[in-house]
Amino acid sequence: MSDWRVFYRDTHDQDRISKAVSSREDALCEAKVLHRDRRAEIYRIEGPAGMIIPKEDVLRWVSENKW
Repeated sequence: MSDWRVFYRDTHDQDRISKAVSSREDALCEAKVLHRDRRAEIYRIEGPAGMIIPKEDVLRWVSENKW
């Protein structure tokens, strides 16, 4: 199982890291919830082997997946 985590800043101006999830898609969905429902500022998603999804790519995905 690979771990993916969302790095973000919450509404209390605290830097946070989400709980680990098992897939890239789950991490993107977590970022969407954090961004839309909890008004968090997303920094990036980090995955296995140092893989990074930058803020711009995450926010583009959030915008394109409004479901």
